[in-house]
Amino acid sequence: MIRRLLALGAILALAGCEPPSDSPSRAVATAPVVTSVAFGPGTMPRGVPRSNIALAEDFLDLTFALERGERLRGLLRYEGPVRVYMRPGGLSAYADDLDNLLDRLRKEAGIDIARVADPGAAQIHVDGVTLQQLQTVDPGAACFLVPGETDWEGFRRKSPRNRLRWSQQTTLNQIAIFIPVDTFPQDVRDCLHEELAQALGPANDLYRLPDTVFNDDNYHSILTRFDMLMLRALYDPDLRSGMPREAVAARIIRILDRINPGGTGRGSLPRAPASAEWKSQIETALTRRSGPDARIRAAERAVSIARAMQPPDHRLGVALVTRGRLTRDTAPAAAAADFIEAHRLLRAQLGTDDIRTAQAALHVALVSLEGRDYDSAERLADQAIPVARRGQNAVLLSSLLAVKGAALTALGESDAARVAQLDHLRWARYAYGDGNGSRARAQAALEGLVSGVDPS
Repeated sequence: MIRRLLALGAILALAGCEPPSDSPSRAVATAPVVTSVAFGPGTMPRGVPRSNIALAEDFLDLTFALERGERLRGLLRYEGPVRVYMRPGGLSAYADDLDNLLDRLRKEAGIDIARVADPGAAQIHVDGVTLQQLQTVDPGAACFLVPGETDWEGFRRKSPRNRLRWSQQTTLNQIAIFIPVDTFPQDVRDCLHEELAQALGPANDLYRLPDTVFNDDNYHSILTRFDMLMLRALYDPDLRSGMPREAVAARIIRILDRINPGGTGRGSLPRAPASAEWKSQIETALTRRSGPDARIRAAERAVSIARAMQPPDHRLGVALVTRGRLTRDTAPAAAAADFIEAHRLLRAQLGTDDIRTAQAALHVALVSLEGRDYDSAERLADQAIPVARRGQNAVLLSSLLAVKGAALTALGESDAARVAQLDHLRWARYAYGDGNGSRARAQAALEGLVSGVDPS
């Protein structure tokens, strides 16, 4: 009964916590799955209320290193207007999503960027391919970009050794972004945000950063205020392509003081450094290609490493949620304790408006449902739903709405429960698409969740 409910929570919610390497496993569609449901346009306030000294360090780490540790000799960005071409075909239904993103980049990052219909006028080319095609190149990728390319055919004709490496560039010129056309709407939109942002220059991913898409824990779905600040700094007129790290370091704090006045004069709080060992363990724990026992052992090590960090940060909450997800069936009491501790820590570190806090709240709400504490489940869902909506994470949003509907049903509030259930189905369409029976799966999942709660 209640066990069935908790298992469903995993199905509905946890894809939003998986890293990019696992995202294709959620994308099992074999034909384009487009939905009329989508998040509307919008902008975020400018600025990040953190020390510009710390933000300068983040900027240098994002722009002068690659994810696998390779160092760059010079700053990389476009010199001049940036034009984006989306090839007609499978991705055409997402033109509005691209236009909304480009509008944000103009307004929030101050970049001269626009979409064009002529591929010859574009620097960034967005090309749709099938998931199978994409994974013949990188089996673990949800999407990726390649410098020096404009389309899939040209990219595939070149041997790997003849392809341009990111570190070989002295300035950005041509880049192709490859996105599956047969995945879910949420995945396509997320790929547009992350890959386009990285195509503009910041090529690194850092687990130590809490509020960015440049983080492979995959919690953020859209570009954040932090991301826009980093891009605004990168395209500041005081910088240029090819500048060495030392020259950029000499200017970046002054630039940030000008464009992020709220961070001027703030003391830089102690921060735990990046940890290659934690990264290795959390990626093993989050990757389905590892066996169940190996994933649990890796999650346990990730928790231990994160506990030893000084000061502890969001990585401990991420590790606890990950371990709880992996052990909920075999050790439900321990998993519940992990979720509750993660929620408490993330709420204290990042606040209730953070997407990681909202993810942890979902798991605690499921624990509350299991314990028949329906008032707490509804309260937690209500707190997290606006966060998921602002973060445009339909997987998390639809899951929270399903939990709210279940709690309201158990409390006998049938009309309010029906509203939540319908809203859940609406956003499940965006998270999982309209094709290949996904609506039926979402409906069956919701019915199982509601019927799994015994209000007596």
